[in-house]
Amino acid sequence: MLFRLACCLALAGSGALAGAAQTAALSLDEAVARTLSRHPALQAHAAERSALEARADHDALPPPFTLGGEVENVVGTGSVGAVRSLEATLRVGTTLELGGKRAARRALGEARLQEHRNLTLIAQLDLQYRTAVRFHELLADQQRLELAQQRLAQAEALQREVEAWVEAARNPETDLHAANIAVADARLGLEHAEHELASARITLAAGWGETSADFEAATGNLLQLPEVESFEALAAALLESPDQLSAGFEARTIAAQRQVARSAATPDVNVGLGVRRLEALNEQALVMSFSLPLGSRARSTSSIAEAEARQVAAEARGAAARVERHQELFEIYQELVHARTEAEALRDGMLPPARAALEFSRKGFSEGRLAFTTVAQAQKTLQELLERQVTAAARYHMLLARLHRFAAANTGSNP
Repeated sequence: MLFRLACCLALAGSGALAGAAQTAALSLDEAVARTLSRHPALQAHAAERSALEARADHDALPPPFTLGGEVENVVGTGSVGAVRSLEATLRVGTTLELGGKRAARRALGEARLQEHRNLTLIAQLDLQYRTAVRFHELLADQQRLELAQQRLAQAEALQREVEAWVEAARNPETDLHAANIAVADARLGLEHAEHELASARITLAAGWGETSADFEAATGNLLQLPEVESFEALAAALLESPDQLSAGFEARTIAAQRQVARSAATPDVNVGLGVRRLEALNEQALVMSFSLPLGSRARSTSSIAEAEARQVAAEARGAAARVERHQELFEIYQELVHARTEAEALRDGMLPPARAALEFSRKGFSEGRLAFTTVAQAQKTLQELLERQVTAAARYHMLLARLHRFAAANTGSNP
């Protein structure tokens, strides 16, 4: 599917983003495979499909044969007393369906199965999208942990330098207090990043029903932004997405129900054939019977009208959904373009001068030309920009997953 392909492209150039060594790295494809094979919602869809198949098989069966009998003149008076005039009949009967009722029921069963297959595919795409979002949240939290570790290392290094200059009476003691505060804040930020990462790992594992994560880290390059198709290509794919096709499948099911209602306008014939025992004559005779219900056409008219009204409603809902989803697709696409612009602006236009400013301020502080606050501000600015870059990149990947969830192609395969 398209969004799966986009997610796979996001893993190109994969590298370790966590600070610690990875011993059991999990890829996005592996996470999606686990979710699709273990999630209870898909198991429920499979059970519902089995129920629909059983119902379709049942509805496709012809009317059953009936076996019956009757006994007359069992007890009487006079000449029909005792069992001298007893008449016993054994009869086999069935219903001759007319008007194509059995074929209509078969078509309805197949239409229901096709609609359910499409709903199952939608559920699969929703789970894949949710897994992709959680996976990239985990990648972002891994990157944030690495940034928090770098921030703490830089704060501690600057603290040691300030401490040396304070002891040498070159800097005021207030600079040391500020450096100590910066270290404490960096440690608090590291603790926050650690528990956010732990939560993200459990959240991802919960997608396939686990209460603990059996992997050390997610593998992927968050800062590599895969290209996206043109909006025109995505809009064209949207028309064939399972979400857009769902209204058509619903309309086909209703059309099949309407055909069942139409076939009911033709009455069925109940026929029977049996043997009658005439005790008084010590003979047997063949008996036949039939019955034809009246008023079938009038009864089917209301069912036909109901089905036609429901079909019009389904088609109208489908038309409304096409407009709404096209608008939503355009909105997501614009947000995606903005996220990429922001990430590239941070990478190419803002981070290089921020790194240069930090290097310049550190050199100036070591030479005694610049104050401690200048270095501290330069470090803070760089850290904030790096965190913004991670946030923008993560947002890009999540929007890309959502974009391709919208325009996911219907492969026609049976879920």
